[in-house]
Amino acid sequence: MPNDTRLHIETFRGSFLAQLGAIDWHVDLSLLHRRNAEVLQRLASDKQLMKDLILWAREDPYLWSKCEEDVVEDKIVLWDDMAKNLRIRLRMSTAPQQRLAHSHRFSFTNRVLRGQYVHWIYRPLESFDPLTRLDHIRTVFQHVDRAGDTFTIHHETLHSTPFPEFGTVSLVLRGNPVKERAPVMFKEPRGRAEEIAKLQSDKRDLTVEPEHAQEGDFFWRVGEDRESPERRQERQMRPERIDYWVRELISYDIL
Repeated sequence: MPNDTRLHIETFRGSFLAQLGAIDWHVDLSLLHRRNAEVLQRLASDKQLMKDLILWAREDPYLWSKCEEDVVEDKIVLWDDMAKNLRIRLRMSTAPQQRLAHSHRFSFTNRVLRGQYVHWIYRPLESFDPLTRLDHIRTVFQHVDRAGDTFTIHHETLHSTPFPEFGTVSLVLRGNPVKERAPVMFKEPRGRAEEIAKLQSDKRDLTVEPEHAQEGDFFWRVGEDRESPERRQERQMRPERIDYWVRELISYDIL
């Protein structure tokens, strides 16, 4: 493990995060949820620590390489300890998001700090892959997660949590990946109709989230180790974006 993966842990060795034990993601989901929810609630309550971690992320080469700007959200990685099977990041919506039926490469717990998610749980009639028909993904449960709510999702769960509004913010505590890629299907269209035809080419990269899509379009989410250097550079957060989010999070009373 490269030395710089421990830099933030050594810098904040006096924080409660450095004292956390390894997380066993295979225990009963309700027990896992309670433990993780306590960690996220404690971190969310410590505004100074949150601010210090956000600002430090820009100075730490290892953490900074994982901070991203993407199609509908920004992500700031605050903590990463693969030896303990945990990563904590802030997730901020930058645009409304469509319903995307998807699972994850890892299990995780999410605490909503601001805004809300409209949360769908799905069940495929058969498999879930690029050949799956849109009408073969059935909704089995729907609810709303609001500020102060916390939920835990197993990596095999098929769900969607679209951002209905700009400025939805959450803290995410996730485990290490247990698979190389995770499937995603659009349940709603994205983008202008005149752009949709461009996505029908056989040359479309199914590991890149499209800016324009129609219902039923499919892609794979992959880890950074499976992305090209060009793709990583494209998603890399700009340094000044940290200052922007500090200002916004203070105005939201999160910091």
